[in-house]
Amino acid sequence: MKVNSKLIVCISLILLFQNISTQELSLKEYLENINTIKADFIQTNYSVSNAMINQSNGRIKIKKPHHLIWDIKQPFVKKIILHKDKLSIFDSQLNQLLISSLPIEAYDSFLILLLRNASILNFYSIEKIDTDDSEVLFSLISNTRGNSFERINISILNGILNKLTFVDSKNESLEIKLINALINTNLSNNEFVFNPPKNTEIIDQSND
Repeated sequence: MKVNSKLIVCISLILLFQNISTQELSLKEYLENINTIKADFIQTNYSVSNAMINQSNGRIKIKKPHHLIWDIKQPFVKKIILHKDKLSIFDSQLNQLLISSLPIEAYDSFLILLLRNASILNFYSIEKIDTDDSEVLFSLISNTRGNSFERINISILNGILNKLTFVDSKNESLEIKLINALINTNLSNNEFVFNPPKNTEIIDQSND
């Protein structure tokens, strides 16, 4: 569950920066104005030596305050679905759907904070670094023990989120690049319903 919890943290940060004027950037105000988001993504994990460990791609959809799907397409199908306080993870390799209550370590993650319009400033110190006319960089430094990541670097290119890099205490990193992102487009609740394939093993631990 630890790996999935870190992924949840990464997913939720995607809500922060999309299609915004870098001259008028305000994390809190922008967060409050986001209702939905959908985008393609490429996720890459790097070792301490910055060697690529693995890479995946897929699509994400978020509808505040209760709906999220992180839909990995390659190298194999995996889906992470959040509805209110229930977390469902489908693994195509295991042909298994695990349903559980949201793990306690995720309650201070960006996913929960952002979906419910809470401030992130209590968990990270945010520094804006101007680079040139087209790109702005942000560095978020952990100021709370127990955060999943020590540092988060964010690149905004021409007012659009370009890349997020998450660095943990071991100096391993995870990079997420968003493609074709749209915010505040109409998303129906039906888009967040997942019907597992026939013969899927379903393990429901949500009431344990």
